[in-house]
This record gives sequence, C-alpha cells and structure tokens, in this order.
Amino acid sequence: MSEAYQLVALNHATPGMVLSHELLDLNGLVLLAKGAVLSEAIIASLARHGIDTVPVARSEQAEAPDPAAVQARLDHVFRNNDRDNHDDWATGLLRRYVEDYRLQRGVAP
Repeated sequence: MSEAYQLVALNHATPGMVLSHELLDLNGLVLLAKGAVLSEAIIASLARHGIDTVPVARSEQAEAPDPAAVQARLDHVFRNNDRDNHDDWATGLLRRYVEDYRLQRGVAP
C-alpha cells in the first residue's frame, strides 16, 4: 500500500469517497474493487458486513476549482463553437454541463 491513502472509520465515511484498495470481508472475499465510489447504500451495506474502516484515496485537490481556470480551459476546448449561437443548442448544453461538473455544482436533470 504505497500509494496515498488514509483509513477512515466507517461512521466517518461519506458518499463520494473513493476506495484506494480492494475491500475484503472477514473471509478474504472482495466486497468492493479498488476505485469504487462510496454511496450511502454501500456504507450501510459495509456496516452490515462488519467493516469498521475503509481505505480511501487522499484527495490531491482539496480546495475548490478556480473558476477562471475552468472557463479558460472550456474556452479552449469549445473554441470552434460560438457561445452565443442559439442554433447550436446541443453544444451549449454540453458546455454548461461540463462547466457545472468541473466547478462542482449540482446538475439538475
């Protein structure tokens, strides 16, 4: 286990955390694969399996993303599309979803 990780008590685990290693049960069977993203349902299931701690990947980016940097990157990625062209609504919608995702805003369906 040489990569950056931390052991988190299951009662402090939150949805969205990513497993840094496979998670095994008491019999050595794989419960969750490395890279699995925890959800409320998964956390509840792990408690039922007697899991006390989970190895989660340490976040490299702890602070919020820089909105100016995100906009500059999206301007480059979408450089062939005019933002004000309402005939190309699909590209505008895609850009808005990517922007919301990168700025960690909730996206309503």
